Amino acid sequence: MAPIIDQFGVESKGKVRVGKLNVEASPVLAAKYNIMSVPFIFIFDNGQMKESGPGGLQKHDLMMKMAPYI
Repeated sequence: MAPIIDQFGVESKGKVRVGKLNVEASPVLAAKYNIMSVPFIFIFDNGQMKESGPGGLQKHDLMMKMAPYI
């Protein structure tokens, strides 16, 4: 999943902000967002969480999920 997220971030530069979280190094933040499995994806729009769920998506599926926010 990481290469797909990285590629999406490069291709969408200036339109979206992509970040990754190491849940082992940041257990408090992982607990705050109730991350139960990895990979996991969160979509925020104007600071508000709009969607979340398992992040094991193919590139096309990720792009379709992000399309309403770009």
